[in-house]
Amino acid sequence: MIELNNAIYVRQNLIKDLELPQTATVVGLGGTGFWTAVLLAMSGVEELILIDRDKIELTNLNRLPLEKKAVGLLKTAQVKQYILALRDTVKVETHEIYIDSARDCEILRGAIFCCTDNLKSQQLICAYAKKNSLPYQRIGYDGTILNVSKTFPLSFKETNERGYTVTPSWGVPAVLAAAIGVSSKLYKELCIMDDIGNLHIQNSSHICSRILDDKIEEGRNEILDDISDHIPDDYGYCSDCSRIEPDDANYGYCPECEERYSDDKIEEIKEEARDSGFKDAIEMIESGNITDPQLTEVIKKYVAKKKEQRERKATTTSLLTNNILYEEAKNGQ
Repeated sequence: MIELNNAIYVRQNLIKDLELPQTATVVGLGGTGFWTAVLLAMSGVEELILIDRDKIELTNLNRLPLEKKAVGLLKTAQVKQYILALRDTVKVETHEIYIDSARDCEILRGAIFCCTDNLKSQQLICAYAKKNSLPYQRIGYDGTILNVSKTFPLSFKETNERGYTVTPSWGVPAVLAAAIGVSSKLYKELCIMDDIGNLHIQNSSHICSRILDDKIEEGRNEILDDISDHIPDDYGYCSDCSRIEPDDANYGYCPECEERYSDDKIEEIKEEARDSGFKDAIEMIESGNITDPQLTEVIKKYVAKKKEQRERKATTTSLLTNNILYEEAKNGQ
C-alpha cells in the first residue's frame, strides 16, 4: 500500500518548490471548500480537519459532484466519504459546528483554508491564524468574481443574522478559486480578486510565445486606444505659429513663406500638426521615454481614472464594518 501511494506522486515530486503541509483545516464545505479539501487530499496532505455544520442542499449540486440522495446529509460526512474513496490513507477529522467565537477557533490546526461565506467567521479565523502564526488562505467567490488572498478578508453584504450571503454560484469559479487557493499555499503565492473573464497571463515563460505576444499586443493597443481619448485636440500644435492662433490679428499669415493661407488650408495644417504630435506621443508611450510635460499630465489623469474605476469595482463593503469586526475577533468577543 505504501509503495502504491508513493507511486501516485512520482510525477508530482518532479515539481520543485512544492511545499505540502502535513495538516490542513478547511472551514466551510460549500463549492470552494469541497474542492479545496479534495485538492489538498489529492496533493498528499496527510491530515485534514473539516468544519461545517450545514447539510447538503439541492442548490449545492451544480458545483459539487454528489448524487441527489446526498441532499439533507451533513457536508462533513459527504466530503469525508468522497476523500477517503480517493485517498484512504488520509486522516480526516470532522466538526459539525459554526465558528462563532474565538474559542471555537481552538480546533483549527495546520494550514488554515477559510472557505466559509460567513462574515463573522471569516474575521475570527483570520485573527486567530495571525495571532497563532498559522498559515492562512482565504478562498471564496461571488458569482464569477474570485476572492483568493492571504490578507484580512473583504466581506459581502449580509443577508441574515449569521452574516451569510446568498450569492450567484457556479461550479467553474468554485473550482477555479479552490485550485488557485491551494496552489497559492502549496506552490507560489497568488492574490486574485477579479472576474474570471478578466483573468490573464502574466510573467509566464512556459506559454506559447505567439499567445503571449498576442496578449501583450492586445494590452498595448487597449492602453493606446484609451490614452488617445484623453489627449487634447490641440496636442502637437506649434504655439509660436500664427497659422494656428485664431485670435491673432495675422491669423493665417506665415512669416516664413510670406503667404496667407485660406481657412481650409489652415485646418489642413492644423490636422497635420495634430497627427504629427499624436504620433510623437504614441512613440513616447511605447518607448516609455515620456519627456513632454503635457503628455505626462494626460497619462497621470488617465492612470488616476483607471485606479478609481478599479477601486470602485473591488470595494464590496464598508471598511469600517471590517475594522470593527476585526477588533472583536482579536479581542475574542
